[in-house]
Amino acid sequence: ERESLVLVFAMAARKRGAKSPQTILQQQQQDTSSSLATPPLPSPSSEDPLIKPSKLPQILSVSAIFFSGFFYLLFYHYEIEPELKRSIVINFFLSVFGYFLTILLIPVATKYLLRRNLFGYDINKKGTPQGSIKVPESLGIVVGIVFLVLAILFQCCNFTSDSKWLVQYNAALASICFMTLLGFVDDVLDVPWRVKVLLPAIATLPLLMAYAGGTTIIIPKPLIHFVGLTKLDLGRIYYLYMGLLAVFCTNSINIHAGLNGLEAGQTAVIAFAVLIHNIMQIATSSDTEFQQSHAFSIYLVQPLLTTTLALLSFNWYPSSVFVGDTYTYFAGMALAVVGVLGHFSETLMIFFAPQILNFLASIPQLFGFIPCPRHRLPRLDPQTGLLTGTKDGTLVNIFLRCFGQCSEKSLCLRLLAFQALCCIICFILRYMLTGWYK
Repeated sequence: ERESLVLVFAMAARKRGAKSPQTILQQQQQDTSSSLATPPLPSPSSEDPLIKPSKLPQILSVSAIFFSGFFYLLFYHYEIEPELKRSIVINFFLSVFGYFLTILLIPVATKYLLRRNLFGYDINKKGTPQGSIKVPESLGIVVGIVFLVLAILFQCCNFTSDSKWLVQYNAALASICFMTLLGFVDDVLDVPWRVKVLLPAIATLPLLMAYAGGTTIIIPKPLIHFVGLTKLDLGRIYYLYMGLLAVFCTNSINIHAGLNGLEAGQTAVIAFAVLIHNIMQIATSSDTEFQQSHAFSIYLVQPLLTTTLALLSFNWYPSSVFVGDTYTYFAGMALAVVGVLGHFSETLMIFFAPQILNFLASIPQLFGFIPCPRHRLPRLDPQTGLLTGTKDGTLVNIFLRCFGQCSEKSLCLRLLAFQALCCIICFILRYMLTGWYK
């Protein structure tokens, strides 16, 4: 009877598909390996929340006021050659197209960046509900790509194949593209700051190799008596100067940061000033070569400005995206390029006065004389929502120590107002020193 019962249970187990011990062991190994495998990333869906440009109306209002004044100078106040006007207007409409294209692409890019874990937390909101929100980072990659596409399209509309500016134009785009790539690499790999200093020098090589302008500087009139020359040819030293200028512009924007809207805001203010300076220089000179160099600057600054304003619509307080080192490197290199090829590097350095002050205040920490934390940011009081300055050597903390506690938005507005004031002082100095200095 016992043997018959065993036989019956064995036949029932076979019918139910019972597995041998070896088969069970193989199945367990397969389950373990499949559980350790990385699951595929989900694809974007319409259910993902869209990030909206909350400050779009304010940005459009400020932009309309500025460009109204710019076109007043271009069409009415100054007499400028019709051909130059035509090129500037074509470039402007391409730049406006880039503005709206950037507005459309940023929400799309944020989905992919979040899926690749390229996000950060707003340290200036630590201890508040907003401080625990994942904010997509490295959105400067969108601005850089749109800028390069616009610049290439304008090249097709404006430059002929035998244009002497074409080589320098392509070299400028190569340097900006190279710097954008290196900035994105920095965002992904978190490169040490000592290496960051060298990145702009590498990205400047295409521009330096293609530079065909002069290497002569004009000696200021008060110094001619002591130097004995009216002009001085620097030769190879001028190339070193251009490389150092690119290194400074790129890194100075990168370290003068830490507030919502500060990186994009300071770039927009400087770009506004550069546009006004260029149009004034074109109108007050009869030298065709001189006019073309400043027009060249306008062709690059207008798309930089419009794409930056689009990014600022998302990055202004409270920021829904972070610009990342991709943007700061891209913006710094773009401004350095227009300063070099537009031959107004001295004026550009006055526009960069806040960045120079921030760099000088940062030297003790950057060079290791005193401890340098990873984030040299002010402290937030979660109860009051106000920022307090620390002992770190940054312009952000210096403003808080000098003027007292304030909110992040107010602090950013103060710093941007100081940036604009420095640009206004630059125009006043140029007007007062014309004919005496040079």
